[in-house]
Order: sequence, then C-alpha cells, then structure tokens
Amino acid sequence: MKTLPWLFLLGVVGLTGCATPFRAPPDVAHIKLDRADSPVVVVEKIWLERKKGPLVVKGYVVKRLEAEDTTQTHLDLTLYDSAGGVLRSTVEHFEPRQIIRRYRRPDYASYSVALDPLPSGTVRIEVRAHEGNHS
Repeated sequence: MKTLPWLFLLGVVGLTGCATPFRAPPDVAHIKLDRADSPVVVVEKIWLERKKGPLVVKGYVVKRLEAEDTTQTHLDLTLYDSAGGVLRSTVEHFEPRQIIRRYRRPDYASYSVALDPLPSGTVRIEVRAHEGNHS
C-alpha cells in the first residue's frame, strides 16, 4: 500500500497541460491562476485550497533535467486586479530548497502560501519561478 500515495503524486505531478489539478473554493473560483518557469525549475501545478483555515495557493515545481542547484531559485507570488495592477507581491520558497534527484520519480518540490486576507478585487494570481536576487 506504500505505492498508492506515490502513484497519486506522480499522477498529479505528471499531468501535462493541466496547471490546476483541483477545483478552487466557490468564492475564489473566478481567480485566474498563471505560472511562469525559470531556467532551473518548471512551475508544474498551481491551485487554490481552503481546508478548515486560510485560503492558500499550493503547487509543485519540477527541476529541469539539466539543472544542478535549485537553492538560488525562489517564487514570486503576485496578485493582480482587473486592470492589471499589482495588489500584493511576495517572495516565497518551495521545499526542499535543493531539489534532490530521485530514482524513478520526478525531481520535485512543493509550495504552500497563505493568501488571507485576500485583497478585494483580486482576479489573477501569478506564481513565477525566479533565479537569484531582485535588482
């Protein structure tokens, strides 16, 4: 039975072309979720979730095959209004920071960021992988 959770995780991470594997809570279902990759990691999945607590954005990043070090990579999480204005922007990290090579499994890490209080007027959330520091 130990393989069942890994098969589920591989199914979630392995789906191609589907950035949102789970339905968002009804009150935030209108929010568009965007992702942007970096030369080191691919933002593979992104979804909104609320389970007995705050609204969180969750997902996975997958290390590119040619990448070695992921410790200098972070996620820029930006919330936008309908006019494209930035409502909030934060720098977040995935865990583990150094994505290790796994035998017969994807090289991945996960992220979970609390969004509450969600700024009113939020219509789009972008998770962008970024290398190094911001200028």
